[in-house]
Amino acid sequence: MNQLKQLFKNKIALCCLTIIGVIIVLGILAPYIAPFDPNKVRIVRKYAAVSAQHWFGCDHLGRDIFSRLLYGIRSTLFLSILTMAITIVIGTIIGLISGYNRGKLDECIMRLCDIMLSFPSQVMILAIVGVLGVGIENVIIANIVVKWAWYSRMIRSSVIKYSRKNYILFSRTIGAPHFFIIRRHLLPNIMSELVVLATLDTGWVILNISALSFIGLGVQAPTAEWGLMLSEAKNVMIQHPMQMVFPGMAILIVVAAFNMLGDCLRDILDPKEKTA
Repeated sequence: MNQLKQLFKNKIALCCLTIIGVIIVLGILAPYIAPFDPNKVRIVRKYAAVSAQHWFGCDHLGRDIFSRLLYGIRSTLFLSILTMAITIVIGTIIGLISGYNRGKLDECIMRLCDIMLSFPSQVMILAIVGVLGVGIENVIIANIVVKWAWYSRMIRSSVIKYSRKNYILFSRTIGAPHFFIIRRHLLPNIMSELVVLATLDTGWVILNISALSFIGLGVQAPTAEWGLMLSEAKNVMIQHPMQMVFPGMAILIVVAAFNMLGDCLRDILDPKEKTA
């Protein structure tokens, strides 16, 4: 409760939470507040300038950019959050099993993590997408495959650290069920670290999904996605530079909000790690 009060007293964290919350609400309500169909082609409005009717103008097919940005929240932010959620669940389960049981199973899991972490993440993602094929589903799978090992190792380290605490040793001594120890003692202790890591990494996932869509490996046209919108605008960045400004600013604002929120959460939840 005290940490929650500190969070809401932190102006930067509160501002970031507000930005992220507003964007999520806009994404949920996109079908109701978007002024136009994001995929409706109207060539007569090609590269229409910013106006009262088209707040951010129109793209090369006459589609309303503001409407596409709203629907792009679902493809960019919501899919990134889904990717992070799945990665966290897998990484936490494997990390808990590895750190709690130790022994040969721990050694096998950690050697597998070492193999996964030995490859550059971006190269690994491109390789997986190249094998599985183009599409956002395969991009999500690639991000999960690349990131689960890192989370498993981090969770394992935290589990080992807390497993030596007296109250956990006492619970084991009196024969408390393993699931009870994990649920009541270990998970609450590692949850703060998990929240910080997940918040900081969400920005990384957003950039990955947008980058892969930008090069044509992620979300496919005509679906609205911020990276794809940047890709469609790059060919006219000299003649119509505003085409790239709005999706670029959307990515910048969301990623910066998650990164700053993660920094604030780290300072609040783990004061020993507070940066100068």
